[in-house]
Amino acid sequence: MPKMSKSILGLSHKFIPVPKVTPYDMDANLNRFERDVHLKVYFAMHPMDNKPPKLYVKSKWRPPLRSIPVAVDERLYTFFKAVRRIFRKKKGISNLLPFQQKLMAKLREETRYLIGKTDKGLGPFAIEFERYVEAAMVHLSNASAYAFITEQEAWHIARKLCSDILTWISKFRKYLDDDSVKFIRKHTSEAMEDPFGYFYLLYKIHKTPIKTRPVVSDCASVTHSLGKWVDVMLQPFAQALPSFFKDSFELKKTLNTISVPPGARLFTCDAESMYTNIDTEAALTVISAFLLDPETIKEYTHYNAATLIAALEIVMRNNILRFGDKYAKQLSGTAMGKPCAPCWAILFQGLDENKLVPTYIIYLKLYLRFIDDVLGLWVPVGTTAEDDEAWASFKARVNNNHGLTWIFTERVMAVNFMDMTISIDNDKIVTTLFEKPMALYLYIPPHSAHPPGVTAGHIFGEILRINRLCSAQDDILERTRKFFCRLRSRGHQPQQILPIFIKAIANAKKYIATSDAERQQIFNQKEEEARRRAYFHVEYHPNSPKAFEIQKLFEDIILRPPGETPFNELGVGGSDIPLDAMVVAYHRPLNLENLFSYRKIDKRDGPSVSALVDK
Repeated sequence: MPKMSKSILGLSHKFIPVPKVTPYDMDANLNRFERDVHLKVYFAMHPMDNKPPKLYVKSKWRPPLRSIPVAVDERLYTFFKAVRRIFRKKKGISNLLPFQQKLMAKLREETRYLIGKTDKGLGPFAIEFERYVEAAMVHLSNASAYAFITEQEAWHIARKLCSDILTWISKFRKYLDDDSVKFIRKHTSEAMEDPFGYFYLLYKIHKTPIKTRPVVSDCASVTHSLGKWVDVMLQPFAQALPSFFKDSFELKKTLNTISVPPGARLFTCDAESMYTNIDTEAALTVISAFLLDPETIKEYTHYNAATLIAALEIVMRNNILRFGDKYAKQLSGTAMGKPCAPCWAILFQGLDENKLVPTYIIYLKLYLRFIDDVLGLWVPVGTTAEDDEAWASFKARVNNNHGLTWIFTERVMAVNFMDMTISIDNDKIVTTLFEKPMALYLYIPPHSAHPPGVTAGHIFGEILRINRLCSAQDDILERTRKFFCRLRSRGHQPQQILPIFIKAIANAKKYIATSDAERQQIFNQKEEEARRRAYFHVEYHPNSPKAFEIQKLFEDIILRPPGETPFNELGVGGSDIPLDAMVVAYHRPLNLENLFSYRKIDKRDGPSVSALVDK
C-alpha cells in the first residue's frame, strides 16, 4: 500500500469528501416537491387511507392541474424562482489536504489490490487482488455448495426464472393482492438488465488465522422482489416462535424479568456457517409440512400454503451468483443474500426447537435465539453426574437437525451475546455493553461532508443505547465518558459536543422513565406531525444554502405570506390542507465505501478473475 494510506482509510468508510461543485440544477428536486405539495392539496379535498402496504410500486400519478387552486401554484412558482436564485453553481472547498487528494486518486486507480470493510465493523482492509480471488475460490470451489456455470448458462437460468415468476403470478393470482403483483412484476422485469447476485468477502480479522465471510449483494437480482414477498409472508411465523426476539433492547427487557434459580448458569451456542449448512431440500420439506398443517392454516390467515411453498422453491433453489467474470449456482444451503434468508433460517431451526425445548424444559429457565446465536440459562437438576448427562444429551439433540452443527460454550456466570456482556448477579441478570477488543471506533470525523444533525443523531442514539443496555449507573457514566473521549479523539471539539451530550442524557432518562403506552402515544403524535410536513429533497453540500434559508423562503412565500391567507386554508370548500412546516431532506453524497466499492469487481481494470483462476 502507498505510504500514508491510513490518512485516508482511517477517516472511516462513512467519511464523505466534499463534492467538487455544489448542486445547482434544481429542476428534478422542485418537480418532486411540487408533486408532493399537489398531493397534499388534492387529498385534503379527497381524503383516503394513504398508508402504503408493505410491498408497493411507488406511484408517479399527479393530481389534475385543474384540481389545484391557482393560488397554490402561484406561491409554488414564486418559491421555485427564489430557490433557483440561491442555488448557484459553486466550487466546493475540499475537506482533504492536497496530499490526501492525490493519494485518494491513486488508491481509486490502483488495480493491484482491493479496499473494503472487515467483518464485525472492525475497520477497513486492503489486500492484493490475486489473494482476494484465491480466498473467494475457497468458498466457491466447494462442489457440494456451488457449481460454476458459463455466462450463457447463467443468462439462460435468469430468463427462465423471470418466466417462472410471471407464471407463478398467473397461477396463484387469486391469492395475491394487487400491490404485491405490481411490485413483483415491475422489479422482476427491471432486474433482467443485471439479474445476478454479486459475491464478495468480508475479512474476519478477529479470527486466528484470519478467515473470510462470504456475502452476496442480492438487491438487484431477478428473484429479489419475490424474495421480499416471501419474507413478508414468513415474518409472522418467525416472530411467533418462543425463542424469537427482535433486537438487543427486547432481549434486555426479557432478561430484566428473569429470577435466576440457585446454581443456574448461562450458556451460548452458535451455528457453524448456518446459512450454507442448512440443507435446502430438508428445509423445504420441514417448512412446507408446517405451512400445510391444518393447525397452522387455522391460526394464520395471511397466506396460502401452495402459493408460498411454490415461491419458496423458486427463490431458494435458484441462487445465481456472479464473481467478476465467473458465474456460479448455489446447490445447497440457504440462498445467500435473499431477503427471506433470515426468516427461512429462523423458522427451520425454530420448528425443531418447538420439539426440543419442551423435552428439556426443567433445565431451561431461558432459551432465546437470534438467527444463529442462542442464549440459554441452564438450571441443574439431580446429582452432578445426572446433570452433566442431561447437558450432554441436550447438546447432542441440538446438533441433531439435518446436519446443522452448533458450537457450545460451557455453563458459566457471564457470557458475551449480541452486543452485551450478560452476567448472573445473585438472583438477577445484569448487563453491560460488549466491545470487541479490536474495535477502532472510527466515528465520523467533524470535517466529513455529512448533512447537519448526523453528529447529534449519533450521540443521541449511542447515549440512549448505553442507558438501555447497561444495568449499573456507574457503568452508564463510565461508558458515556469513554464515548465522549472517543469522539474527541476523532476531532470533535468539547464545546460543540458537550451541549449535545447534556441533551442526549436528559433525553435518555426521559425515555427510560416513559411507559410503553406513552411511547406509542408520542410516536403517533410524531407520525401525525410528519404527515403535515413537506419534504424538500436535495443533495447536501457544505457550500450550498443552509436549511434555515430554504425554510425561511418556504415560510414567507408559501406557508404564511404577509397579509395573505395561510396556505393550509387554501383548500377548495375550506378544507384544511395538512401542511404546517417544511423539512429539508438532505441526501448524502458518495462516501469512501461507495468510492472504493469492490463488489462489482468485473468493472475494474487489470486481470479478470478467470485469468487468475485458470492460469
